[in-house]
Amino acid sequence: MEENRAQAYLQLIHTLLNAPKGDEPQILQDNSELLDRGFLETCELVASTLAEQGGENGAKFLRHLASYLAQILDMNDDGGSTNSGSENFQEYANFFLELLQAEQDSKGDIAVIYPMLEGRQHLLNASFAETLQQVAQKLIAGENSETISSIIGLIEDLSIHISDFPSGNRSNNIEIAITGYQIVLNNREPGSEKWTQTQNNLATAYNNRVNGSLAENL
Repeated sequence: MEENRAQAYLQLIHTLLNAPKGDEPQILQDNSELLDRGFLETCELVASTLAEQGGENGAKFLRHLASYLAQILDMNDDGGSTNSGSENFQEYANFFLELLQAEQDSKGDIAVIYPMLEGRQHLLNASFAETLQQVAQKLIAGENSETISSIIGLIEDLSIHISDFPSGNRSNNIEIAITGYQIVLNNREPGSEKWTQTQNNLATAYNNRVNGSLAENL
């Protein structure tokens, strides 16, 4: 049984390494029963082998994937799946992390981001905002200043794109953006140029929230 599972891990890794870019999330979803600590260990073993053989790109991909999945497993171990308002914390967390990865890979291209939001706009709600906050804290905890700066930069870009996203529930989109901006502000130096930029984005989001509430009540 264990040998069969080990072989399944290797087959999944082979599929991921040879998949067209962008297909990885669906492949992982289709093989979710294999995404456990054993799979993470196998990823690291294969990554080490690839690195020794000069396959740095493949090794980097697998190590990034293992780190991403470890964060999800850690949050579930901490009881994240009981998150109030969400019966499927992992689904929200996965979506958030996929969006951050897409922000990084596409350099904030809305032609990439908007279709992802469109396809799962039913997840853009209060539970997503709550999950964003919890996952962001996990991502930032214990990291150096350079890594934190990179993470919160991606969160700000995502918050802007969700705020500007023309589909879905406008009120929900604004609330998610506000949550994102607040996370960014809490991790930037007060008074710095980037802090001021985020403060302006947050003020705009609050203004949109007020205008939206007024429109609903008229």
